[in-house]
Amino acid sequence: MSLQESKGKTYNYIIIGQGLAGSLLAWSLLQGGASVCIISEQKDCASRVAAGLINPVTGQRFVLAALTPQMLAWGKNFYHDIEDKLHIQIYHEQAMLRLYNSEKERLNGEKRLRLDDYQPFLSATDVPTHIASEHSGIKQHHTARLDTNRLLDALSEYFDQHPDGQLLQDQHFNPNDIEETKEGVQWEGIRAEKIIFCEGYKLKDNPLFSWLPLQPAHGEIITCKASEPLDSDIINKSKWLLPTDSHHCKIGATYEPNIEEPTLQDSSKQDLLNFANHLFKGKSLFECLEHQAGIRPATKDKQPFIGFHPQHPRLGVFNGFGSRGSLMIPWYANILTQALMMDNPLPAEVSISRFNQNNEVPQFAWTHQTKI
Repeated sequence: MSLQESKGKTYNYIIIGQGLAGSLLAWSLLQGGASVCIISEQKDCASRVAAGLINPVTGQRFVLAALTPQMLAWGKNFYHDIEDKLHIQIYHEQAMLRLYNSEKERLNGEKRLRLDDYQPFLSATDVPTHIASEHSGIKQHHTARLDTNRLLDALSEYFDQHPDGQLLQDQHFNPNDIEETKEGVQWEGIRAEKIIFCEGYKLKDNPLFSWLPLQPAHGEIITCKASEPLDSDIINKSKWLLPTDSHHCKIGATYEPNIEEPTLQDSSKQDLLNFANHLFKGKSLFECLEHQAGIRPATKDKQPFIGFHPQHPRLGVFNGFGSRGSLMIPWYANILTQALMMDNPLPAEVSISRFNQNNEVPQFAWTHQTKI
């Protein structure tokens, strides 16, 4: 169904963006019985660059964040459901060898080993002799790799061939072209109850939600071929090496908060190659096959942005998952689905109402005359 053919149709929700957030929210809503139309220009999608790393215990202090075990269990079932229904494999469990960067990190890791909550996720280990490690390391469990590109390709095909018609439109969306009506909203003649923006870092340019404190973070990764067979475990030492088969891997990621558009930098590629080669004693193993850059839609308080515009409650946002999107998005897609379809409240820590305590949200100037 072309955009012209979609005009005059009514959906429950229009979703803007077909990265991981928009795609998984659309899937969740469709599984719940809602109808959706997805509008997306297939450009600058950070989800297409992301390695899909799922890691429940993170940071120098080895933190198991609140709700992480629940998110992990929900997400695993969520992805397996997609695998079963679309006949693909996208969720690959891989243990992680976490190498300590310092003696302080080693002490932090050993403290966590003694805590009951961390027992399923961490265990003591010996570092293989061919890996360089000044401070030894720890084994992390329930880590995984999500094949984001295969997932997004499969969902694109699913949306295109849906029994209700072609649900995905490759079109530029201008928020200024939204019209409010008595029944809901419409854009280019397509009607819906609500519009939900899942635009990633492009949210900063959206006049409806640019007041939210997004903190975009530029990152680069490389895909490499190894001259010798790789172990199956992910290796993490601030940066990571993620094997995708016995001779290929992804290596990442850089973190640069002051680059506003995806930019390939030779210095970043060389830093990542140096990191990987220094993991192995006396060997230079890696040839770069592909170099990619993207912008993570991170937030200042490390919590996503979910909710509806205070002056225009038919316009919502589902964004800000940063580098943990593969873990967090299935959980919060279900929460937003329940909020939309059953009127359940959103958790306060992720609701965008946390930034509107003093009613200081700027007014949105509609281009079209509203028809309320």
